[in-house]
Amino acid sequence: MEPLDLKEFEWNIVVRQLTMDDYDALAEMAKKCFPGMQPWGRDQIESQLAIFPEGQICIEIDGKLAASSSSLMLEYDPALEWHNWKAVADEGYIRNHKPKGDTLYGIEIMV
Repeated sequence: MEPLDLKEFEWNIVVRQLTMDDYDALAEMAKKCFPGMQPWGRDQIESQLAIFPEGQICIEIDGKLAASSSSLMLEYDPALEWHNWKAVADEGYIRNHKPKGDTLYGIEIMV
């Protein structure tokens, strides 16, 4: 029996930090994942990348953006409204990020 060539089934997958070069593809993905919602603006993504770049991750498949994850670090506080996204995410700007926080809080995942 000949060995199988599985190259046609392989994908080139890259996990990396998001960059501003990804903005247009990210905004298009947001429109598909969250129809009826306005995608984050460039200023919000710039803020996330300036404050906590290692918390803004994306996945490329064959050179195209296929998924993203955005997060920030917080100090756990039982009094915080954990389910108030606008408050926890600072409306997408994450200026409330605590570098030495004890809780990684995911504010958006798209696939």
